[in-house]
Amino acid sequence: MNTHPREEGSASVEVAVLTPLLLAVLVVVVAAGRVVTAHHSLEHAATTAARAASLARTPTGAHSAATSTGLQVLGEQHLACSGFAQDLDTSGLATRAGTTGVVTVGLRCSVSLADLTGLSGLPGGVPLRAEFSSPVDPFRGRT
Repeated sequence: MNTHPREEGSASVEVAVLTPLLLAVLVVVVAAGRVVTAHHSLEHAATTAARAASLARTPTGAHSAATSTGLQVLGEQHLACSGFAQDLDTSGLATRAGTTGVVTVGLRCSVSLADLTGLSGLPGGVPLRAEFSSPVDPFRGRT
């Protein structure tokens, strides 16, 4: 006589219990990957925008160059970013010749996680910020 309990169907129960947990882990991994990729793209855009602004001769030209370059890079990276904002410090363009100035660009936006809201613990969006400073050529002409 067999005194051990029967284990038929226990694998089905285990799969039914573990599947939602595994899907939740997968959603969190995808969300983390999306945030990291978006932050990298935003840092790349800030770096490129700061470099473009540091090559400009005037603060107005620097603002225009930084904005257009930053948006172009974000578009090339296919980053869906809402609430895009830019901070620009062009005080380094006003330094006298022979003195190194610095132009700083800060970019802010929010990356959406709305399509991954299968989990209630995920926010609808994650705010991101990237900042980069680029030196102004000390020996170029000033206006």
